[in-house]
Amino acid sequence: MAGDPTKANLWTDADVYVSFNLAAALPTDVNAPFGPDWQLVGLLDGDEGFPEGREEDTDDKFAWGGILVRTSRNHFKLTKSFTALEDNTTVRRLVWPGSTETLIKVPKPERVLIAFETREDQKKRRLISAQYAECNLDGDRGENEVDLESATIGATIFPTSDGVLFRRQATPVLESISVLPATLSIPATEIGALVATATYDDASTGDVTAEATWSSSAPTTATVAGGFVTGIAAGSAVVTASYGGQSDTCAVTVTA
Repeated sequence: MAGDPTKANLWTDADVYVSFNLAAALPTDVNAPFGPDWQLVGLLDGDEGFPEGREEDTDDKFAWGGILVRTSRNHFKLTKSFTALEDNTTVRRLVWPGSTETLIKVPKPERVLIAFETREDQKKRRLISAQYAECNLDGDRGENEVDLESATIGATIFPTSDGVLFRRQATPVLESISVLPATLSIPATEIGALVATATYDDASTGDVTAEATWSSSAPTTATVAGGFVTGIAAGSAVVTASYGGQSDTCAVTVTA
């Protein structure tokens, strides 16, 4: 079976943020925190996750002989849901919009900005509504003596005029690393320095010398730690740097 396991995701943690201010500032990138206009929904049911539903009206057009020639598509609708496990002010405002602490009114959904964040180790992804969303209680609210009180909330995502539903922010995916210099010649007992640089799928780069795992094919000739190569005895060795499933090498020659 062919494929790239590093591109398979198993999200182990997640959050939902909402803002009742449609002009709220967005985080500049996936690692930037949400600003004060954003509120955390709180504990979520991980087993339920973020189910996504798509609805669209289609109409197939056939020519004589029953040949399909066109399909018209319109009225596209996207919903994402999540199950909140906390009874806090943010959840109550989403479930009972327009209500107060003492009065529950017929809900009239508010327009909100909503962000779905998923995390796995060092990987993170955010989907932030490009225009706004409207949230409604999806199904029944769970209250019984054996399960946690919960509320499944469905968010209908409204696109911009040019059809954009979400702004996507994600941790760049590592594509390769390179070790420089590619060859190194040092006398015995001397130390030489190597640098490992990571290249990501968004064309950005980063120095990962300190984070990489370094090894030498011939420790009796040359040793390596943190990118620093120490000549032990005359001969040759291949030094390898590994990081995030990628690796590169440097051919080391140690002279007497």
